[in-house]
Amino acid sequence: MKIRAERSSTAGLLTVAAALVLAACGGGSSSTSTSTAATPAMSSTSATPSSSSNAAFDPCTALTPQFLSEHQWNARTPTPKQDSTGNFQWKGCLYVAQSTYTFRVQTTNGTLAQVREKFPTATELTIDGRGALRYEARPDVPGGCTINIEMKSGSLYIVVDDPRGLHPRKLSPCDNVTEVAEAVVQLVPQGS
Repeated sequence: MKIRAERSSTAGLLTVAAALVLAACGGGSSSTSTSTAATPAMSSTSATPSSSSNAAFDPCTALTPQFLSEHQWNARTPTPKQDSTGNFQWKGCLYVAQSTYTFRVQTTNGTLAQVREKFPTATELTIDGRGALRYEARPDVPGGCTINIEMKSGSLYIVVDDPRGLHPRKLSPCDNVTEVAEAVVQLVPQGS
């Protein structure tokens, strides 16, 4: 399974006048020279995010080196990423696969309803019994695809960025992010 990659050094924010917006950003302190994931930014104009976090699931510890290797995501040491815009927060890690595409796995207090509001054409999916939305946040910038998976206090945010098409099995970014999501969601505790 593959995970969504992230956009590099472009400082973009996704603003949500009524929901969530994803944009390309350098992810703050990332020191990798490959692309970094876009982190969605939301405004509280439409819906207020849940104040509780998805602390029961920490992507940085859940995606162990063994798990990454089993899925052939032999990534470099993950880079912790914590972002916030207004009342919205994202917390997780950036992974750079050895084949040089990137993905980000974060929990966010942004809900699927907020994602749907911002991306009305997002594809609805069910992943391991949870509702999910898959979309290209920046269709003008090829190579990226995002999935948000329903969680009790927001969603699991997964982005794959492969602008150079370097996936070893030549999966498209949206097929890649779906594969990653299907594997990662199994690590999320029930009731989260």
